[in-house]
Amino acid sequence: MIYKLSKSLFVLFFLLLFSNYSYSETKIDEAVDKTTDFLKSVSKRGLNKNQTAEFLNNYAITLKDERTDGEVTYIFDSENYKRYKDGNIISEDGWRFSKLGALRLFNGDVKLTWKIKIGKENLMVIKTKFQPIGKEYPFTYKQKNLFFDEIQ
Repeated sequence: MIYKLSKSLFVLFFLLLFSNYSYSETKIDEAVDKTTDFLKSVSKRGLNKNQTAEFLNNYAITLKDERTDGEVTYIFDSENYKRYKDGNIISEDGWRFSKLGALRLFNGDVKLTWKIKIGKENLMVIKTKFQPIGKEYPFTYKQKNLFFDEIQ
């Protein structure tokens, strides 16, 4: 009788030990999945400094920003950007990268920070110095030479 009882306690102990192991294994798997999802979301947050610089050198960006001009196209050169509406330049100002690699555009005395997100839906996150969170604007892009061919 004691032998059967000790055998069944041993089996019960083994089962509890095994069930805790599988429970902890699922917890580890969940933690790994959450970490992987977080890393994927971080990588989808936007272009880094080098990718942004290459993107600005090659493409014309068309979006409807909150300036009163409606849908405009931005063309960037090495130090300035130009805004086009119906093939005509409507404004021009400077831009640069901040020390942390953020794209900064100047509109007179106002500094705008842009973050470019390219994916299924192309989004431009634009924020001013006084806004803690930027506003998202959908945009389209095309190669600069195609844009210039269209306006001529």
